[in-house]
Amino acid sequence: MSLFWKLFAVDFGIQVVFGLVAVLLQTEKFYDFLGSATFITCTLMALFYEENAELFDHKMIHASCICVWAVKLGSFLLFRVIQSGGDSRFDDIKVDPKRFMRAWILQGIWVYLNLLPSVFVFTGEQEVPELAIISLVGWAIFAFGLIFETVADYQKTVFRNNPANKGRFITSGLWSISRHPNYFGEIVLWYGLFIASIPFFPSIWAIISVICPTLTALLILKISGVPMLEKSGMERWGKEPQYQQYLATTSCVIPFLGGSDGDKKKM
Repeated sequence: MSLFWKLFAVDFGIQVVFGLVAVLLQTEKFYDFLGSATFITCTLMALFYEENAELFDHKMIHASCICVWAVKLGSFLLFRVIQSGGDSRFDDIKVDPKRFMRAWILQGIWVYLNLLPSVFVFTGEQEVPELAIISLVGWAIFAFGLIFETVADYQKTVFRNNPANKGRFITSGLWSISRHPNYFGEIVLWYGLFIASIPFFPSIWAIISVICPTLTALLILKISGVPMLEKSGMERWGKEPQYQQYLATTSCVIPFLGGSDGDKKKM
């Protein structure tokens, strides 16, 4: 069995087992933590799948990028759900076993698609020397995305922890140039890891794996991320002039693109 299929089995095995437990308990509190744990488990499994001393440093750097991101995101989301007592995204679906289980399967797809380009790094027997610089560029893009996402999450956490901001929306820091700067960083870092994987592609056809970070971006932009928060924001503050001004002048995701009208024209 190839590494691709082994990772598929481990990934979805974790989602199905813990998804069933979550359905029985009707709790979403360990959903995000298990997502991050799946990333780490699959990454370490891939890292030690084949021994290649010549490329081990490259593989270790790549694996470290994924694991650092997973630990950061998993710990942040776990702390947030413990602090808040739950995750409002699941209020309606956790009482419906089919819809709740579908969310766990969707998480499995998200994990697998994000890891797929990186598997070429872990299974690579040699790197194309002429393309080695591309890996460095990819890792640099990843680092930028991770830092951008981390700073955005930190700024929002500090804002929320201030009692004076209860029930308000953040418009400072990175949130002054993007309504969802954390999602921008998330999208960028996965494209960075895709780029870092290019020197290890076994053939030109492997470039089609760019569809993986692209689907992740579409998932965030069109399905599970931005649309849900934009809807929630409109329900809470849509009638407030300050919020309407924020929408009109601040880019939805990509910084500095302008407000809502500009987003529709440029995205």
